[in-house]
Amino acid sequence: MIPNQFFISFQLGEVEVSNLTLFILVFFSSCTFIAVGISSYKLYKSLINDNVEN
Repeated sequence: MIPNQFFISFQLGEVEVSNLTLFILVFFSSCTFIAVGISSYKLYKSLINDNVEN
């Protein structure tokens, strides 16, 4: 049986959110942030390479 210590919930205003939900939101948010960062870096790098070749 899973101990109850893993299912602690946080009160956010009137909404009670479990820590598992918060971890999932943080995980997907960080993945999105990293993907946007990589995409922006590649776009910036391609703009710099185009200017160097011309």
